[in-house]
Amino acid sequence: MPKLVLYHTILSPFARKVRIALAEKGVSCEKVLLDLAKGENRTPEYLKLNPHGRVPTLVVDGIPLYESTAIVEYLNESFPKPPLLPGNPIERARVRMLEETIDGSFIEALRNVLFNTSRLPEPERNPKAVDEARKKIAWHNEWLDRELAGRQFLVNGGLSVADIAGLCALEFQRRLEIGIDPRHRNLITWYENLKSRPSARALRE
Repeated sequence: MPKLVLYHTILSPFARKVRIALAEKGVSCEKVLLDLAKGENRTPEYLKLNPHGRVPTLVVDGIPLYESTAIVEYLNESFPKPPLLPGNPIERARVRMLEETIDGSFIEALRNVLFNTSRLPEPERNPKAVDEARKKIAWHNEWLDRELAGRQFLVNGGLSVADIAGLCALEFQRRLEIGIDPRHRNLITWYENLKSRPSARALRE
């Protein structure tokens, strides 16, 4: 068993994705919580591990890995049970396709709302950017609802990292107090089911 040390923050959706993946696989590791407000991600020591100064970073026997997708792929290969990527090549490609969209344009829209409603100084906030971001969030919700039609999970073969990424994005959306349209019954049912999994407790750790 390699020695694993995870550098993370509580609210980062990407760090949350890694924590849930660890929990799903039953893999324990040492956790180091960084305070970004204090610049703990910009210290020379941390920048040696992750030159981008972002979270998460997983250190495996002294070797740092960063970028959540790469970390989860490492976990999936090193701890194959239960798998978070399907064996079927098409379904595996769909997982990566869905994950990239969720981690990319969906999270970007959520961040735009966050920064333009609370993080930026009030004179720098852009209400128009918030309106555009909310439209993009609604589109992503509708898209996921369509993808889930007739499915328990986003792809055939069970829970995957695409589902984990989606859960983390919707938790981000919930923190922004942006609800899910009641018409998106597939998305609501899926979200409630994922939140009830024991691994979802990692969101609060």
